[in-house]
Amino acid sequence: MSVVAKSLQPGTTLTATAATVFKAGAGTSVVTGGVLSNPTSAAVTFTVQIQRSGGAALAVVPQRSIQPNGTDLLPELSSLVLTNGDVLLASGAGLVCILNGYALS
Repeated sequence: MSVVAKSLQPGTTLTATAATVFKAGAGTSVVTGGVLSNPTSAAVTFTVQIQRSGGAALAVVPQRSIQPNGTDLLPELSSLVLTNGDVLLASGAGLVCILNGYALS
């Protein structure tokens, strides 16, 4: 078994509609940390959901706001385990999302 540190999501700008920010591949992926930053001039509300392979999307962060030039470190995602086909979805118009973690194979 090998453990490889990874940038699960090196950086993407979110939209107002929930979209995939990370999809787990073969093996197991673990989120060790994440950040959402708000480079806009207005407060932005965001959501984060998990969709287990073949299941329905479930709210991890139902709704929270980030002030202009602020960040959120997403403590709910710390140590989140994802297996093949699991998806993390997020929304928040204009927010930047970065996720770090590792993969087990």
